[in-house]
Order: sequence, then structure tokens, then C-alpha cells
Amino acid sequence: MGQGQGCGSSSSGCCQALGDDRFMVRAPGKKKALLIGINYRGSMNELRGCINDVTHQQQVLKEHYDFADSEMMILTEDQAKEKYPTKSVIHSGLRWLKEGMNSGDLLFVHYSGHGSQFTLPDNTVADCICPLDSLEGKWPDTVILDTEIHRELYDTVPSGARCIAIFDCCHSGTIANLDVKRALPVAPEFRPKPRFMTPPKSAGVKTSLPRPIGGIRRALVSGKLGDHLLWVFSGCQDDETSADAYEDGQFQGAFTWGLVKSLKFDSCATDYVGLLEQIRENIDIYPQTPALTTTKTDYLTYPYLGKDLAVVNRLLDSAVEVPTGRKKALLIGCNYRGKKFELRGCANDAKHRKSVLMQCFGYKESDILILSEDEPRDRWPYKQNILAGIAWLLDNATDRDMLVFHFSGHGSRITDSTGSDPSGFNDVICPLDCDRPWPESVISDFEIHEALYDRLPPGARLECFYDCCHAGKRESAGSSYRDSKLIPMVPEEYNRKRFLPPPEALTQPGNSFAMSPLSCVRSPVKVKKGKGFRLAVQTHSGYKEQQIWTWTACQRDQAAADCYEDAHFQGAFTWAFLRALEANAFSARQSTLMQVVRRIMGSRYPQQVPAMSTTNRNNFDRFHLGNRQPMKQALAAADGKTASVGYIRRGL
Repeated sequence: MGQGQGCGSSSSGCCQALGDDRFMVRAPGKKKALLIGINYRGSMNELRGCINDVTHQQQVLKEHYDFADSEMMILTEDQAKEKYPTKSVIHSGLRWLKEGMNSGDLLFVHYSGHGSQFTLPDNTVADCICPLDSLEGKWPDTVILDTEIHRELYDTVPSGARCIAIFDCCHSGTIANLDVKRALPVAPEFRPKPRFMTPPKSAGVKTSLPRPIGGIRRALVSGKLGDHLLWVFSGCQDDETSADAYEDGQFQGAFTWGLVKSLKFDSCATDYVGLLEQIRENIDIYPQTPALTTTKTDYLTYPYLGKDLAVVNRLLDSAVEVPTGRKKALLIGCNYRGKKFELRGCANDAKHRKSVLMQCFGYKESDILILSEDEPRDRWPYKQNILAGIAWLLDNATDRDMLVFHFSGHGSRITDSTGSDPSGFNDVICPLDCDRPWPESVISDFEIHEALYDRLPPGARLECFYDCCHAGKRESAGSSYRDSKLIPMVPEEYNRKRFLPPPEALTQPGNSFAMSPLSCVRSPVKVKKGKGFRLAVQTHSGYKEQQIWTWTACQRDQAAADCYEDAHFQGAFTWAFLRALEANAFSARQSTLMQVVRRIMGSRYPQQVPAMSTTNRNNFDRFHLGNRQPMKQALAAADGKTASVGYIRRGL
């Protein structure tokens, strides 16, 4: 494993059980940032937001990541002429960035400007970024090729140093223009344009040019750079364009705007993959999908710019109040028995959660309500019973209570008929009676917001878990589940997606968003600032004063697995979550718990990356369910002194 930095664990059991030095707190080293923004003023390729990108990035680095002015080099057309971002000046900046840097140090590069591609004599395609002097100079002499970026940056990063590179540009000219305009109260007449520069017809190509090695981003996964700590963000996919746009009263890159907006949130997730998802959510009405590449899978869950270190050092020994009010839990597991979309592990998820809550967190059986097909029929997980269960969960709740809501079953995504979600879709969970007409028989994210989040008393704590997914490939009727009643000869081979395709009539975006993705009016009054079951608690200002944590089994575009682990059918996420609790002796801070859950998932289900959001950044360092006391039996098991306690695997 590479030398990453992560947040500390509240008990020795986590590190010893998992053997991962990412959870040890380390002092940060030196840091430098090279920020490049090129507007190409006065040219036919002029952009308007790149210099603003640099200004905003500089502000975030200073205010949120403690960069000093002396630790940043700015190259824009607003600087003195010797700081104009020509090719030679950019190369000098890259050399400055690496000077005096060693293991443990942080190097940060941001580029906003045009990107391009052109074909070499052997018909391979070279990616490049376009310095200011590429407007009139001969290509490729005046552009910076991907091979040069590798040679001058990636290949020569000091061993053990961390390097983060951000490219808000594009390398495909397949979209000639973005036929959109972002509606604003006083928006100028400005059409977002792609940050792609068409190579001049006279672009000369030297036969001695090095062969492209995978572009600016993708080559990181080639294995050549496996010993480096590298992360590269791109504003879009290889076949898309990054928009030079107008947001919040300023010209700026759509991607950089989404990045900065995420980092300024009090409840911003601090690891790379969580940040990527937030950026994608922020710019979801732009036809570009930001990308992230790193040198090892584990690095996806490292803290962005090592931010967690400061939080852990400050709060590691701080007292966190233990709730003294009532503890209640609503646990829902839908197996849909006898239906063509049957699952096998959801009822077990509810049983396992109940066992752990009672044995490890002091919940009384009378204060736990299970809705599953293993219960008497009046407690089967029909929609009416789930909504009644939510009302029971909140009944007489006070500011000292600790509440748990868990749903295991199918999720889906349907047309948003209200015009409230900029994606045009609502995420839903599927009760047992979801074989009746939709959307009446499913429960939407906004129904959960109104029934649960909005009614939580101030001061009460709520932890929500959704072991389902809201994305999947639509199959022909019956084809994806026709064998669902059959158990494989080897149960360990069982793996089914917890996604139920919606009816055909509900597969298209809502009418308010049926236009070009960027031509819609996004009214701040009408749009609830947050989507789905999880992100709403993070981005909606109405929840900022509440204490809510929401966990989802995967990212919004991934699938959650119904699987077979530890001799039980169960959800992959629920299994990993309870394993992570056991590894931490059932006492862990939320941020630590997330890191361990993802590591366990990565070893078995790398295609599924769990996520967690909360209403305030400080909540990441609260203990799960307020439990600050590790269980002695679990600690002994983690140290190898006794047999495993087995709270999870017994499935009581």
C-alpha cells in the first residue's frame, strides 16, 4: 500500500485488525500550488472564466487549506508580463513546484484554459493543453503534450510526496458548441463555450515526438506510476467538453465552480471519491461528467489535500456527549418473496442490525421495529406500514434521542413530475407492494424528506442507511429476474443488483427538464438544494442545524449488491458496515468508520463505493450512535487474544 494520510481511529482495534497505516495521524509537510488560468484575451479563442477559476481556487487554498501566498505561484494574463502563462513560463512553474519538495509534501496544480488534440504521423492522437503562445506559434512546439506533463510532473514527483492535478479543459472537439445558457437574475448574454481549441491546419508534427501514453489523466492507471501518490481531476470525460460558463454572477469554468462550491460547504465530504460525486451533483445540468484518476484504488478514499488531519488533531480527544434520551430504530428489509424481482438478503440485514443495536449499543427490543416478510403480516414492509413506522420512530422524540432508520431492498429512479430536481428524476425506495402502479406505490426521496428529515426535533440525532441503489440498466420485462428464485449451486456466487427498473412511462426526465440539459431555468426558490436520500441533508440549508447522518450503499450511478457473505444472504454494504463496526470494537468516529467500510468493500466489491453525508462538517468526527466506549470482547478479538465475537456473523 502507498503512503497515504488519513484520519485517526478511536481504538487500536481498527488499525490492528485491518493493517492499514492510512488511519494513523501524520504531520503534514511543505506544500506548494501552481495555478494557471488563460483567457486568451482579444483572440478568436477567447474565454472569460479561466482567470476567475484561479482566483477562486487560490481563495479556497488559503481559507480552507492554510496555503500562504508565498506557497502559490499564479500564472494569468492579470499578472506581470513575465508571469504570462506561455509554454516556457508554465514549464518554469512546474520546476518551481518540485524544487525542495520531499516525501510527505504536497504539490497542487490547477489549469484552466483550452485543451486540444491532434493526430501524429503514426495516426495516434495526442492530448495537449494550450499555453498563451499557442495562439500564434507553431504546433506542437507551443502546446504542452500529455507526454510533457508526464515527464515534467508525474514522473518526477518526489517519492512519498502527494500530487493533485486539476485540468478544467477538454480534449475533444466532438461538440462544436454548447447550445445552452444558464438563466440568472441578471445574466449577461453569454453562451457557455467549450474549452477546446481546434488545432490550426498548419500544425506541424515532429516525427521525433514521443508516442502518447494514455492522455493527461488515464495513463495514471497504466501501472508505471504505481509508486506515486497522484490524483488527477478532469473537467469532463474524454469525449466531452468542459464549459466556460457563467455562475453566481461571474464567468468561470463549470467544473471549477462545482469544485469550489463543494469545498466551501460546511458538510463537504473530505475524500477524493466523495468530492467527485459532489462536483458531479453540482454541475448536473451541464453535459459534462467530471472524472478522477489515481494510481491506486485505495487512494480514492484518502482525504482531499489531507484535510482530515487538522480535524482529527483538533478533535481526537474532545469530549462528545453521549445521548441520554430514548433510542429507537426502524429497520426495513424487503425480500419481495415470490416476485420476479425477489432478493434474498434484505430481511437478514434487518435482523443483523437489530442484533448489533441491542448487544452493542443498548437499544431495547421494545424500541426496535422491524418491517420484513419474516415478521407477522401486519408488519410486512408495505408503503403504508413504512410511513406509519416513520411516524412511530418520531413519536414523542426529544432533543436527547438517538434514532436509526435502515432500509434494505430495491431502489429505483423515476420521472420527477414536480420540477424540483434539476436532474429531472426522483430517487425512490420500493416497498413490498411496489408491484402496484407507480409512483403511488413507491416512496420518493422528497416523501422521506418531508416525513422524516423535516420533522426531526432539534437536537435529536438521526442515522439513516439505504442499502439499495438508484441506477441500473433497464432490461426487457422479466429478463433480469427470471431466475431469481434459484440459488446458485455455490451460494458464494450469488450476487444480485438491488435496483428495480421503473415502468417505461417513468424513465424520462421530468417536463421541466426535458429540454437541453443546460437550457433550463434553475430557480433557487423552486429547487430544493440537494437530491436523493443522502445529499439533501448536506446541501439543503434547512437541515444545517440538525444532526443527521445518511449512508448509502454506493455512489448514485453505481449498483448495490445483494450477496452471500459469512454463510448468510445479506447486503454487501450492510455486511461491510457491521464488519467495520466489529473491527473498531463498536466504537468509531463516523469518518473513520467510512474509511474502514470502503476498504472492506474495496477488497470484495470494488465496483461499489459507499457514501455518507451529514449536516455539518463537525459531525464527521462524532461517534457512531454516540458510543465512545469500545467493547472489551471485540478489542480482544481484534488483538487476536480470543476468538472473534461474531456479533455480525451470528445473525441473531
